[in-house]
Amino acid sequence: MPPQAPRDEGRYREASISEFFEKNRHILGGFDSPPQKALFMAVKEALDNSLDACEEFSILPEISISIDRQGGDVFTVTVADNGPGIKRRFIPEVFGRLLYGSRFHSFRQSRGGQQGIGITAAVLYGQISTGQPSRIVSKTEDEDVGYEVVMGIDVARNRADIHSEKPVIVGFEHGTVVSMPPEGGKVPDRQTVCP
Repeated sequence: MPPQAPRDEGRYREASISEFFEKNRHILGGFDSPPQKALFMAVKEALDNSLDACEEFSILPEISISIDRQGGDVFTVTVADNGPGIKRRFIPEVFGRLLYGSRFHSFRQSRGGQQGIGITAAVLYGQISTGQPSRIVSKTEDEDVGYEVVMGIDVARNRADIHSEKPVIVGFEHGTVVSMPPEGGKVPDRQTVCP
């Protein structure tokens, strides 16, 4: 009689960090909450990301935020900053890979956020809740053009899932614009994005 495989054979496998957070949104800090709070968290994480980038490079921040209803409970959150910008090759890593970032190994966190999780978690939440990708446009001072990357996250590999990318002419010297499609739920009568 041929030897049989152990009973546990094929039962175990490694999960990527993105896959883990996709299934355990409560660990991401607010993205498992009612949709209004999750929308608020997406704005907060993008704003914190912009403020951290400006602070790290001693740039007086100029940040604009817009929240537009696409239809139903789906919104587009856009945060634009005058930070240092991100070179094209790093955009998929910064926005499409959990636990990746310039300050992840730092002992100092400016706004008490979750380094390497925040903005990527917001992109992931937009993807999970609406099935839509995010759009990132960024330009550094030493580049002639900016770059637009439309992307989601391949949760099985914890890597960016790039839908399209192209160079673009932008109207700023340096900075980043992030547009995410989170679900926002019904906004209370007092016209706020948080409960």
